[in-house]
Amino acid sequence: MSNFKLEFTLKQHTPMIHFQSDQSGATLRATELKPKLDRFLLENVEGIPFRENANGHRSLEYRVKIETDMSKSTPIDKRDPLFFGNMGDEQDKEFKNNPKNFKINFFSFNGEVHRAIEKHFEAFLANTNFGTRQSKGFGSYYIDNKKFDISLVKYKTYSFASRNWKKDIGLLYQFLRQGINLSKRPRSPFYTKPAIFSYAKSKGWQWDKKSIKETYFNNALKNQQREHKSDILNYSSEEKYLLRDLFGLSLSQEWMTYHRTVEKEHQEIERFKSPITFKVVDNIVYFWVNNTVEDMLSKQFRIRAGGGNDSLRLSTPSEFNFDEFFDFAFNINLSTHIDNRYHATNEYKTLSRILGEVR
Repeated sequence: MSNFKLEFTLKQHTPMIHFQSDQSGATLRATELKPKLDRFLLENVEGIPFRENANGHRSLEYRVKIETDMSKSTPIDKRDPLFFGNMGDEQDKEFKNNPKNFKINFFSFNGEVHRAIEKHFEAFLANTNFGTRQSKGFGSYYIDNKKFDISLVKYKTYSFASRNWKKDIGLLYQFLRQGINLSKRPRSPFYTKPAIFSYAKSKGWQWDKKSIKETYFNNALKNQQREHKSDILNYSSEEKYLLRDLFGLSLSQEWMTYHRTVEKEHQEIERFKSPITFKVVDNIVYFWVNNTVEDMLSKQFRIRAGGGNDSLRLSTPSEFNFDEFFDFAFNINLSTHIDNRYHATNEYKTLSRILGEVR
């Protein structure tokens, strides 16, 4: 290998959902990898030389070539536990897999850039997924025949073993953020309130779903309270916060039970990507939270339902520590958190396993 060339062999651990999935061979590409690697190195390697264009965009002097075979396409089943639809896309997205391990080559005459890539490329892969839905574990690549080095992730990292990572991530994420309601499933119904509700209650906070119901669906809420003696329906507090959107902002939600659309509006914030990233390597699910949640704290949103009045305004809390929340959530006693009638379900068994293994 020359002094100017670096070569790595990569292994694809989870399918990639490519934005150009209709194109033959759409898979990991230099056009996505290089900007991400540039940004990672600029943020983590002090004094690395860069070029800056007239618009102030910074880039590093190297070329990258990805030597992949034709990728294999698999249609996305809409029953997939992490399927979020082909919203507005003219072309359905597909999973993309490289059937074999493949090589990636870097070429640079700049010695400092060459050494930075050689030293930090594994850390870059440890912190990065590619393609669409990458925060949910899709598009995970790592250096072939290397054990995942958890110390390379910039944030406190959690993990658990999984033989069905999509199902496990989908179930865990629902449990943390919004709860799971399969109570009307004909066979083996299941229901659990979300960990964020229980955490909010422990802090003396009222979570946003209850506040929205009080304002826009109060009659339905009262009927629910009469029919079900549940703390998720009856717990109240004067400290009312917007909490679920700390997991990723949803400006418009269909509340199917009420046949209404709930919309949120902020003068400056239109998008907030989930701060939680899942990375799957060799049947282990790793996940962590970045510090972007700080950008969502103490932010007030106007909330409307079905184009009605806009009397409800909710703010996110001034402080929120995801690691503290995780410590609470992963120590929940599921045997009391979830009603006995659901303990024989696969969902209960899976959540029990995950919470028992996560570390």
